[in-house]
Amino acid sequence: MPRIFTLLASISIALGTIAPGSAAAQAFKSTIRIVVPQAPGGGTDLVARIVAPGLSSELKQTVIVENRPGASGQVGTQLVKNAPPDGTTILLAVDHSLIIVPLTVPGVRYNVQSDFVPLGQAVRTYWTLIIPPNADYKDFKGYVAAIRKEPNARSYGVPLAGGATKAIGEAVGKYAGVGLVEVPFHGSAPLLQNVLAGQVPAGMTGMPEAIAAHRSGKARVIAVSGSARTQLLPDVPTFKELGVDGLEFRTFVGFFAPKGLPSAMAQQFNAALRKTLADPAVQQKITQLALQPAPTTLEEASREVGEMAAFWKTALASPQ
Repeated sequence: MPRIFTLLASISIALGTIAPGSAAAQAFKSTIRIVVPQAPGGGTDLVARIVAPGLSSELKQTVIVENRPGASGQVGTQLVKNAPPDGTTILLAVDHSLIIVPLTVPGVRYNVQSDFVPLGQAVRTYWTLIIPPNADYKDFKGYVAAIRKEPNARSYGVPLAGGATKAIGEAVGKYAGVGLVEVPFHGSAPLLQNVLAGQVPAGMTGMPEAIAAHRSGKARVIAVSGSARTQLLPDVPTFKELGVDGLEFRTFVGFFAPKGLPSAMAQQFNAALRKTLADPAVQQKITQLALQPAPTTLEEASREVGEMAAFWKTALASPQ
């Protein structure tokens, strides 16, 4: 009997040792590629590069950032959808490319809820309406008066076509009783250059790109999306405050894996991400970009994606 107990104890100890090792072996085993479906230098790209070292440290693997821009985020997003669900290829994307593009562009071959596994939100941000520094109008009231009076003032630049910017343009145009014309640029940088130079009467872009220009006086932010004023621009009213309805939305930037990623790997990545985002140095770098760190659990991330998908499906359902 003693020998039997000894044997059973040995087996138990061995199983206890092997099981965790086996779980780890099923986790991240090689270099992790974070695909950003936007060009280098933008907000999403910078977030990826800020969190990559922390993820690398927590997951014990090399983490590289790879930019795959094109077709409003479709190129990089489709690449990740088609990648094997083994943890080697992860997407960091905004809701526009994941949710809005499939609802507005014919032929898009992915769906955020059926083709991807949400791994956690990284940051949250809002949209802004900006005007040139030398514009005759200085605030939203003046801008509305200008577009009502002058047809040449009714165009607005955007970093990408459709989605949030189109929703803002249509809501502001409806409020003013005029039709506005969307002018797409290839990213926020050329958009801002044209707004600052007064080449377009107004622009709609994300807060990270607009806030530096606003603070330096090179451009003026006259309204922001969201349900309440942001602490980053406490002097700027929301569209809701100004009487423009339907623009209380926000933008999330989150990590996604191809459908089929093992649950244990999703949990491990999410834990690594939340720990990275809890680092004060990481938080400081993110807030310096005018972004809000917004870590979530897997369940919270999935719920956020579902809510945003439902919001945009309803918001974009009316005929354009």
